[in-house]
Amino acid sequence: MSGKQPILGGRSQVKVAIAQISSKFFDRNGCVARAVEAIKEAAAHGAELVVFPEVWLAGYPYWTEGWDSDVGKWVDGRVRFHDAAIQIPGEETEQLARAAREANTHVVMGCNELDSRPGSETIYNTLVFIGRDGTLLGRHRKLVPTFTERMFWGMGDARDLVVFETDIGRIGGLICGEHAMTTVRAAMAAQGEHIHIAVFPGSFAIHTGPQLEEPDREGAFWGHFCGRAHAFEAGTFVLSACGYIDEKDIPDDFPYKGRMNTAYAHGGSSIISPLGVPIVPPQFGPQIIYAELQADMIKAIKALLDSVGHYARPDVLRLMVRRERGWENADRIATPPPLEIPKDALRRAADRHDVDDSLVAAIAQELGVTDR
Repeated sequence: MSGKQPILGGRSQVKVAIAQISSKFFDRNGCVARAVEAIKEAAAHGAELVVFPEVWLAGYPYWTEGWDSDVGKWVDGRVRFHDAAIQIPGEETEQLARAAREANTHVVMGCNELDSRPGSETIYNTLVFIGRDGTLLGRHRKLVPTFTERMFWGMGDARDLVVFETDIGRIGGLICGEHAMTTVRAAMAAQGEHIHIAVFPGSFAIHTGPQLEEPDREGAFWGHFCGRAHAFEAGTFVLSACGYIDEKDIPDDFPYKGRMNTAYAHGGSSIISPLGVPIVPPQFGPQIIYAELQADMIKAIKALLDSVGHYARPDVLRLMVRRERGWENADRIATPPPLEIPKDALRRAADRHDVDDSLVAAIAQELGVTDR
């Protein structure tokens, strides 16, 4: 008898890992090679899911641009950013899929994704999900790039607002500021996440100064409390993967090196229980972070607060997710509607030219003309 998937795929516990290691800026091949080694190491320690931070492949835009940008530096930076983006599927995802299959572990990778449509060179902030058998499960594109990010990335749509069913449970994910979008988090919770992936470029405070984003080690990073809130409200485990950057992994000839706010890219990843309490509190510095997820934790919190079940009121409040195709796939060349001709007009034309009615109808159909 078929039915819904049990919590964590019917497992009592699942070991997971966050790869809080430095990315090789603008180096796709170097990033993939480093990721493959991290996947192998995590799997050797028993991890069945390995998560990488936001756009780990191959670099977050820690710099700011504007109309006053030096044109030479701007072009250089933009070309490098473009060339470091990957296509999905593509050579890089194939290598990651091979690593996942050989290590027998699921992988979630943050990446800069290049639009695969001919003519479009738009880049998206994307999470790609890969199964332990090497299957490309799908992707999630960030719906709304935050603040200056809008100069670098396009917008995703609801087609990628999905949860993937795996043998270790239902896995979904959101990117950074999306965790402040209450209805988006509600949509993920409504799909029954067991494990939620939350990725960030680092951990930072935005109210302390002197810079708008300052490194945080005191728990002031809003990502921490948004992650804890989602864990508690959705009754899910949250893997909060925060970026870490070693300055030596940024090319010395990159024109914005020295002007990049990478101080907050010091890690801060944590793993949170469905009770909203960290299993692993924020960790800093380069490392792979592990935790055992216990299925009983979800069962316990759902008995108390089940936001998808007995603690929901769909008769009072309802969320609508628009699944139709997004703006970026709208037809760029509109197709005109078919020409409609009354049936008696076709008959009159046939009589006037002494031609059989059925022949005229067949010609009209071939030309895309419909009768009414």
